[in-house]
Amino acid sequence: MNVFLTGGTGFIGSHVAMELVRHGHTVTILARNPGKVPGLMKIDRISLAEGDITDLPLLERLIGGKDACILVALNYTRDTGWEVLKDDTLPTVFMSDIAAGANVKHFIYTSSTAANDSLYMAKESEKDTTIKSVTAQTKQHPATFYGATKAASENYLMARSYRSPMRVNIIRPGYVFGNPVVEGASTEGDTRFQTIVRNALSGSPIAVVKNDGTQFIWAGHLAKLYTSVLQSTVNRKTYFGLSKKFVSWEAVAQEAVRKCASRSSIEVEDRGWSDDPLYWDVSGMKNDFGLEFDPWEKIGEHLDYYAHLKEKHP
Repeated sequence: MNVFLTGGTGFIGSHVAMELVRHGHTVTILARNPGKVPGLMKIDRISLAEGDITDLPLLERLIGGKDACILVALNYTRDTGWEVLKDDTLPTVFMSDIAAGANVKHFIYTSSTAANDSLYMAKESEKDTTIKSVTAQTKQHPATFYGATKAASENYLMARSYRSPMRVNIIRPGYVFGNPVVEGASTEGDTRFQTIVRNALSGSPIAVVKNDGTQFIWAGHLAKLYTSVLQSTVNRKTYFGLSKKFVSWEAVAQEAVRKCASRSSIEVEDRGWSDDPLYWDVSGMKNDFGLEFDPWEKIGEHLDYYAHLKEKHP
């Protein structure tokens, strides 16, 4: 297929781009800085177009003639509702309208578990503790503008799917980690893995919160979900892009200490967080595509990556 991809030079998007190419697809990446990831420029089936996701005339030109659109670009650094609406929901809705008019067959949108972020970001007294497992059918509960714009985009896209033959599917990643997939590509923006390894190597204490963790997913596993959805016939379905296994930051710290042969102590702060963590239901991708992921081996590789990086650049 001929695929239009936003966010392709970013961390998740670069993994998705490479996975698409491995499956024989041709990818056009919209990028503000096409030279940001030199490795992508060397791939025959990848072309890069300079531009911004808010440049609506450019989007109209690039989407024409594509078989599918995959939106991975994430805009979660803005402070106001209007900014995130303008940077995420507006171009998403515009792209879906243009794609439908251009007879694009499939539209895949990268949302986020943040569409339900009040379940883990709200004050303890305001959390809905009756929800223990979040499914694709769980009502959206955003507590941030980022979560709200993702929820809004999802709803617009589902409405679009009833007004044209274009299929629409949603992927909601959680915490995605991984090493760079090609020369010049990045890792996750969150720095906790790096901090844990740095402290382990220096023998400094490693601070974690008891029962803090998530269903980490390696970016390469997440990319397999994108290609599986793309190559399927599913429509109007939402998938959580997460692993089946909950892993605590305390366990990550213990593994870092072991790998680094470190003398670091692990200081565990007890904030009263439940021993029964919130669970994101990933049965959809197992039932539809046979995909089920365990992140532990890749977490170990990721810790090794940061340890080697620190040794090369102390």
